[in-house]
Amino acid sequence: MIFAVAFAGKIGSGKTTISTAAARVLQCKRASFGDYVRHVVASQGLDATRENLQQIGTKHLEANRFEFCRNMLEYSGWTQGESIIIDGLRHHETIPLLNQLVAPAELRIAYIDIDELTRLKRIGIRDENQLASLRSADAHSSEQQVGTIIREIASLVLDGGQSVEDCVASALKWIREG
Repeated sequence: MIFAVAFAGKIGSGKTTISTAAARVLQCKRASFGDYVRHVVASQGLDATRENLQQIGTKHLEANRFEFCRNMLEYSGWTQGESIIIDGLRHHETIPLLNQLVAPAELRIAYIDIDELTRLKRIGIRDENQLASLRSADAHSSEQQVGTIIREIASLVLDGGQSVEDCVASALKWIREG
C-alpha cells in the first residue's frame, strides 16, 4: 500500500517529532516544508531565523505553489510511487497540488492539536519578549490556516499533549488502516 500523509500543527505542537518517528517506523521517506525552506534560506546566505524562514518560504510559495511543493518533495529524496510522510503542511491551497504530486496515493492529513500552556512550555517561552516573538510568528500568513482550515479538513486529530509514543501509535494505526 502506497500512502501519503501530511502532518500539520501549530509551532511547537510536535509535528516534526511525530512525523519523524512515524516515517522511521514505516521505513518511508519524510519530506519537510521546514527543512526545505531552511535549505533555501541557507543557500541565500541568510540566517535561519523564524522571520527569514517565514518570509522566504512565503515568497517561494507565492511565486509558484506547484514548484514549491515539487521542490520540497524532491529535496527529501522522494520519488513518485513511494510512500511519503510530509511535515509542516500550512496552506490548504497546496493540498490539491500535493495530491497531484503524490499520485497514485491520496494525501491524508493529520493535525496535531495542543493546548496553549503545553505548547509554550514545549517551546520554552520564558519571558514576554519570547512570547511576543511567538505571537508575531503565529500571526504570519504562513500560520493563519494551520489552526483553522487545515485542522477542519484533517482526517485525524492527535492530542499533542499526549506522549510522543501515544501520538505515534495513533498515527501509525490510522495510516495502516488506510
